[in-house]
Amino acid sequence: MDNATLVVSACVGIIAVVGLAATFVPWYGRWRAYQQSAYLRVDLPTRLERAVSSRLISRERGGIIGAAALGGLAVLGFATGIVDGLEPSLTIFFIVGAVFVGVGVGTAIAALTGKKEVPSDVPRVARSEAASVADYIAPIERIGARVCVAIVVALAIAVGLAGPSADDLLLPVTLFAAAAILTLALFEMASRRIVEASQPAGSTAELVWDDAIRASVIRDLVTAPLALSVYGTVFGVFALADRSIGAAAATAYLGSALVIAGFIITVVVSAVTRPRRYFLDRLWPNLRWSDTADVATDAA
Repeated sequence: MDNATLVVSACVGIIAVVGLAATFVPWYGRWRAYQQSAYLRVDLPTRLERAVSSRLISRERGGIIGAAALGGLAVLGFATGIVDGLEPSLTIFFIVGAVFVGVGVGTAIAALTGKKEVPSDVPRVARSEAASVADYIAPIERIGARVCVAIVVALAIAVGLAGPSADDLLLPVTLFAAAAILTLALFEMASRRIVEASQPAGSTAELVWDDAIRASVIRDLVTAPLALSVYGTVFGVFALADRSIGAAAATAYLGSALVIAGFIITVVVSAVTRPRRYFLDRLWPNLRWSDTADVATDAA
């Protein structure tokens, strides 16, 4: 590995260690819970503070451990020469890609293994209609992930059919496409399992916050296929450009610029449409502040 990759890998490792250590600090968990409350503009009752912060920290800890594990394996593979055949300048992209995959895997494991229980003597609250994955994540993220993965797979096939070239981009494009497919499959399976899991709640506030945590986990899961697809698409477009001449090459470079511009526009649109609050608009369109406040009754 080159020096730049070593420095970036060391920085990622330090961030992971600090982030993991923070998840064991009580005040950090409370801060994350109330930060989520501020983002969503939904009150967090004091009686739910510990339960909500515990679930949020469990999810975050799982993502950090997964990122550190796969990122560390990628670094070890490149450092020992087990993974070879790539330009040194490209290794950083694969390490970051491994981190994204690790976050998705770790978050999914933490979400699927955690359990939430309500005492049997507490009245149960339930929603009148069943929810689906589409109620928890905006179409621009859910459908966008599928479209992005389809694009990078098509590019990988096109680069392979275009024949050999002086560059070494076929392998990166293929690996990113494969990783995007795997993480999309993980998202599709895990998100359905999360939504289908039982949702015991003793009050409206508990039900709302359970929905909030589910939505947050599902949005974390979709990040990996989106990021890996964008990586692979950029590499794929440049690989096609290198294998083309004249007008075809110019078209390929223009396509690369359009892909990057489209990604930036998508990020801006996603931020403006408040994706964190999407599940509230779908599942709780008439939610009032008093419904989740400490003074609220336990009636749905």
